[in-house]
Amino acid sequence: MLLEHPKSRFEEIYKVYEEAFPAIERRTRKGQEEVFDSPVYQVRIVEEQGEVLAFLGYWELPSCVFLEHLATLEKSRGKGLGKQLVEEVLKETAKPVFLEIEPVTKDDPITERRAGFYQRLGFHLNPFYYQQMPLKPEDNPLRLMIMSYGTPFTKEKFFPYKKEIYHIVYGVEASL
Repeated sequence: MLLEHPKSRFEEIYKVYEEAFPAIERRTRKGQEEVFDSPVYQVRIVEEQGEVLAFLGYWELPSCVFLEHLATLEKSRGKGLGKQLVEEVLKETAKPVFLEIEPVTKDDPITERRAGFYQRLGFHLNPFYYQQMPLKPEDNPLRLMIMSYGTPFTKEKFFPYKKEIYHIVYGVEASL
């Protein structure tokens, strides 16, 4: 379900966010509260008996949709909740859809499983590296990769979208 006023459920969503993401991949509480105030930031949740079990936080940008955080409480993983949330967004947009993912390595089987999850939904793992800008002042950029829905992208074809993501989501200017 798309939340009209996600700030009203912030504490519950933040709990899922903290459980699912390591510190390097999340903002401070204050930083995430500020994101929730952005008119282009959207949140979808799956709840059961009033408890938030999963959420998808994403940016409805002028030229694309950027899926930033998909998380499910550990006790609810493997039930298709993440798939449901992503599919809802995909059905409602005609814009290109992107997300960041850790580089897939044989040393970390979770990266392969995560990439496979998105590939089954129709995403392509693009063959270039990308830097996620720091989510907190004390963090460094994080080396990731971009997945795109429906069609693969080259680094050059993705660049206009990267500029928009960097500018609106991270507040920095992008370079090729």
